[in-house]
Amino acid sequence: MKIMHQQMLAFLAILMTMIVIVGFLFAQFMFHSVYEQTYSNLNNYATTFFSLVVDTEEDNEKKLNVDPSAFKTARKVMSDQGVEVSIYDNKTHKRVYGSTGPKKISETLWQETFSGDARIKRTRTGEQLSVYRGWMYGGEKLGVVRVSRQIVGRSAQSTMLLEEMVAAMVIGGTLAMSLAAVISWRWSHVITDMQQATEQMTEGNYELKLTRTGKDELGHLARDINNLSLALRAQSDEIIEQEERRKQFMANASHEMRTPLTTMSGLLEGLAYDVFPEEEKSRAYALMQKETQRLIRLVEENLDYEKLRANKIVLRKQKIDAYKMISDLSNQLASKAAHEETTIAVLGDQQATVFGDQDRLTQVLFNLINNAIQFTQKGQIKVSVDRQHNATIFKVADTGIGMAIVKQIITLHDGDIAIDSTPKVGTTITVTIPDQQTAN
Repeated sequence: MKIMHQQMLAFLAILMTMIVIVGFLFAQFMFHSVYEQTYSNLNNYATTFFSLVVDTEEDNEKKLNVDPSAFKTARKVMSDQGVEVSIYDNKTHKRVYGSTGPKKISETLWQETFSGDARIKRTRTGEQLSVYRGWMYGGEKLGVVRVSRQIVGRSAQSTMLLEEMVAAMVIGGTLAMSLAAVISWRWSHVITDMQQATEQMTEGNYELKLTRTGKDELGHLARDINNLSLALRAQSDEIIEQEERRKQFMANASHEMRTPLTTMSGLLEGLAYDVFPEEEKSRAYALMQKETQRLIRLVEENLDYEKLRANKIVLRKQKIDAYKMISDLSNQLASKAAHEETTIAVLGDQQATVFGDQDRLTQVLFNLINNAIQFTQKGQIKVSVDRQHNATIFKVADTGIGMAIVKQIITLHDGDIAIDSTPKVGTTITVTIPDQQTAN
């Protein structure tokens, strides 16, 4: 069963229950009111009747003196009002006047009638209410008068109340169904929108936004769905970004590892063809070992996915011979420059040092020199290092691609990189690395 139908039935059931309860309570109130009004009238009839038919002036023998003519007249008047009357004698407790009611009053009823100050006892048989009123004179019990009457109006009121309840149920049921239909349609419409929104989210559409912003539960749910959509969209963007990082990582890893592999390949080729003199072979082996250790460090760091995901690279900073570092790189890339008929000149302060990660700075300078070789033919590349204002400054004339990873490593060293390019003349890349004393 749809939620709309469930809500309509719930509204109808609640309304019908309320009508029945209110009708029942109202009926009880009405019946009680009629009962009390009838009792009050009978009590007044009993008091009035005694004053009309009983002669207390002739009560010398302490007996009940009733005027038959007055009794007949009073009885006729009361009968016209639907009231029955009877009189019971004190001695025998038997009915001495009238023809209705019990022929004799029980001793218990007689005593109850005279108990208390009111000297009244009421009994009810079905729809008939009877009031027994004891009469005393001079401290003596003279007799009891019984007046009785049907509880007027109960049947008529019951019928009328039933008809009104049925009418109220019909009208209320119609209104309840109409109201429930409107409210249920509104809720169902909102829930349908939420259902469609969640279906679109499962299909990867996180751009949706529910417009309901009320303060009820549905409003809160709509806002939660909107927040979930934003969270999923953020996660989707992060996944896309991670994929881009993965691709960049593969490109960077390939580019970074190419440097030591190229160096080792050249050295192995030279050793294989015995092109190195004996005094250079030990240096070649040492350089191969150095590049091997560097390659191992690059693999350990670059294949750490958590560092890659956090875009975090750990630097091993130390004091490095800067001039020797650019000299070694120039020697490693000299053969590649020769293919382009280009020479590499190493200039600057031969005593210059730099505080940083040797592998990463080597990576930076290799990229810059290598790019300069690619875009310089039959020319000269100048690589220099100098000291200035508590910092080490590297310069490489002409460059090309590979600036993204260079910029990141320079930033991690709290350094700076500047480019000075002149068309048809060349480009100078200036890298500034602060000393240990000024580095964060």
